[in-house]
Amino acid sequence: MALTTYHHGITATESSNITPIIKSVSTSTIALISTSADADDTAYPLDTPVLLTGITTTDVTNAGSDDQLLHQCLRTIKSIQNTTVVVLRVSEPVDLTTVDTLLSCQSRLGVTPKILIAPEIDTPDMTRKLIEIAKKRRAFVYASPRAEDGTLITVKEDIAAYRDTFAARELMLVEGAFGEPGK
Repeated sequence: MALTTYHHGITATESSNITPIIKSVSTSTIALISTSADADDTAYPLDTPVLLTGITTTDVTNAGSDDQLLHQCLRTIKSIQNTTVVVLRVSEPVDLTTVDTLLSCQSRLGVTPKILIAPEIDTPDMTRKLIEIAKKRRAFVYASPRAEDGTLITVKEDIAAYRDTFAARELMLVEGAFGEPGK
């Protein structure tokens, strides 16, 4: 007589030989929008994203003189963490259509910036444009609270009112200027 077993329910067979497929995404690529009047046009052409896979001394030197914003930003980023940076040198910070070129970074440069910054030129209009790009690319924007004319907002109540004008989870307001805590 044959012995028959009956099973009610679900039977699962697990294999320990399968390697899980996990796609890692670099979240440390920074998109830096900046200005520099005397930057090397070959290294940093106007209105064109440039990929820096690591910031070298030559990259900082080509960014212009010590008093230029791009030079200062690259030097600061390098001193904190030498990471991948997409530099977009703009001639005029009010020309927001140029910032849309960040949307083509994946096809042009092979990277998608996940951190968007525009130190000292992050006016409300620039911040709105960066948020728009961040929503399309699942990125994050760091900005200082500034008035329309670019002056820094320092009064706590005014900062809260400024924050309330944006309804974006992609935005982190940095109180004070970048690199200057409490100012």
